[in-house]
Amino acid sequence: MHADITSLRGILAILVTPFRVDGSFDEESFRAQIDFTIAAGARAVISTAIFGEFFTLSDRERNEITRVMVDQTAGRVPAIATTSGVSAHHAVELSQAACEAGADMLMIMPPYISKLPPDGVYDYFSSVNDAVDRPIIIQNAAQPVGAPVSAGDLARMLRDFEHCRYIKEEVPPNPQSMHNTAMATDSLALGIYGGFGGLYLITEHRRGCTGWMVAPQFTEALVEIDALLQSNDEPGARALHQRILPGLVLEHLLGVPYAKKALRLRGVIKSDAYRIASPKLQKEDEHELATILEDLRDYLTTPGWYPD
Repeated sequence: MHADITSLRGILAILVTPFRVDGSFDEESFRAQIDFTIAAGARAVISTAIFGEFFTLSDRERNEITRVMVDQTAGRVPAIATTSGVSAHHAVELSQAACEAGADMLMIMPPYISKLPPDGVYDYFSSVNDAVDRPIIIQNAAQPVGAPVSAGDLARMLRDFEHCRYIKEEVPPNPQSMHNTAMATDSLALGIYGGFGGLYLITEHRRGCTGWMVAPQFTEALVEIDALLQSNDEPGARALHQRILPGLVLEHLLGVPYAKKALRLRGVIKSDAYRIASPKLQKEDEHELATILEDLRDYLTTPGWYPD
């Protein structure tokens, strides 16, 4: 297990899953993306999460992607595998495979097809907790993909399960949910992470958030915002957050196709192909993205590998 796990905070990169134009997994681009995110200052990398299009991947692909992530990361930062399943049995299988591959930590949502009542969610995490020896992040995500868990039930699981020590809180209204979860899990959670690309980063920081899981395209700017907050320069952090905000809003609206287009424009991945059922970007979307990247070029300085 990576030495930085117990104190993991800051900007954590949710890796997109690059595909070739024929829809197959592009391992070369995936490895390049890992090198890029680490060079850009990410404190950890995360495979097969929602922005990794896990619901379009077979279990074999998910396991292979985690193996490649662990291999390419090579201990430079913690490697976190998302192993959410449609049932406890499924999540246990994925989680054990990720542990065997060498993942440092697991991130798991409750079942995302047939939603469980609170006691069912408790039993689901109990099964995974008992089957693995790695720290677990409970991902509290909104519907329709997620199955929200109350702050009280999150605290109960952290109290009862040895390996459940972290939370990713992203249930709207996100800042209020962050506050409620931080209050309920005080002294129980080793880390509480925000999502939504850092859209609510400043106010979540003020409410107890210790880090943010973000798609990689704006990593350097988000790392700088976090550094400003850690040095108690909230005005400076707010000013930079205002600059990046248009990019975060469009990411929230346009999702995976937007993140992949940005990484393609930055030369990080070869193709912006995606499997998720999502509309293509319009010409004006691409214009806005190019304008945002240009505006942030003084921060987005990590070189890519694949010229556009």
